Amino acid sequence: MKKLITFFNVLCFMIYVFPNSSYAVELPQNMLEKALIKKLQEPIFSVVGTDWFRGNEKILEIKNDDHNKDVIYVTVQVVTFHGPHNPPYLQEIITFRIKGSDVIPTDYFNRFIPENEWNKFEWD
Repeated sequence: MKKLITFFNVLCFMIYVFPNSSYAVELPQNMLEKALIKKLQEPIFSVVGTDWFRGNEKILEIKNDDHNKDVIYVTVQVVTFHGPHNPPYLQEIITFRIKGSDVIPTDYFNRFIPENEWNKFEWD
């Protein structure tokens, strides 16, 4: 009986002293997007096969799979170039299926960016 009372007292003390013992912090959205882009660097390169304006990738959409809650779909836009940052510039939109550590491209679209649209895209 003494052990039960001692256990109960210790439990009450812990709840009283540490009511919010969670050390989880909420990260800013842009930090999470940067981490996701970093994870997708190699899969992006395997799809586009050339260099792009790194640091200017855009995440267009993130959505969960309706049937499998462990699967997410991420749509990313990159602008590729040929040579030392020379035109022609290509807008490449890739959708990846991510389940755990597996990243699989599921959709791909590209188009040449006309010179009159270059100002719509930011690159260094």
